Amino acid sequence: MTQVIEEAVKALAEFEADLDRIKTDASEAKKRLVKAAADEAEKAKSDALAKAQELANERVRVAKLEAERGAEEVAKKGEVSLNRLKAATLKRKEEAVELAVRRLLGG
Repeated sequence: MTQVIEEAVKALAEFEADLDRIKTDASEAKKRLVKAAADEAEKAKSDALAKAQELANERVRVAKLEAERGAEEVAKKGEVSLNRLKAATLKRKEEAVELAVRRLLGG
């Protein structure tokens, strides 16, 4: 009977050792899993930020091109208006000179 008890105690001690090893292994696995999850989350965050920056840069580039096109159109319209104004001013100047000459010549 003593031998049976000793074998039972020995089996329980081995079982307890196995449980301790399993707990340690589970704890280590948990730590690795948490670290892997944190690493993946950081990578996903970096990827998302890079993609957002890329999209923002593209939008800025497109907006800049559109603004430049708009500025070119405004500049062309301004140039056309300025040329019209110069032409009208020149015409009025010529008319004023003709009128002044006629008045001076008694016409």
